[in-house]
Amino acid sequence: MLDATGARVRALARGDLSATPAAVSLGGRRFRVSGWAGPWPVSERWWDGRARRYTRLQVELADGRAALLACEGGQWRAVGWYD
Repeated sequence: MLDATGARVRALARGDLSATPAAVSLGGRRFRVSGWAGPWPVSERWWDGRARRYTRLQVELADGRAALLACEGGQWRAVGWYD
């Protein structure tokens, strides 16, 4: 996930983003982001040692595709695609 300057967009601990998403890099190619919703911080299994914290974000790409992205440990990945 990149901002308009090409810098990486980070999910911040307080539940927001470091910058406005402008592009997504997938398979070595960049795709422009035309819209987005979120972010939503997620805390799973907070009560035990297998706890996970990550952030979800929905993006619509300029080519019409839409994806659910997740950022965990500073790395964004696509976890789902919308039809």
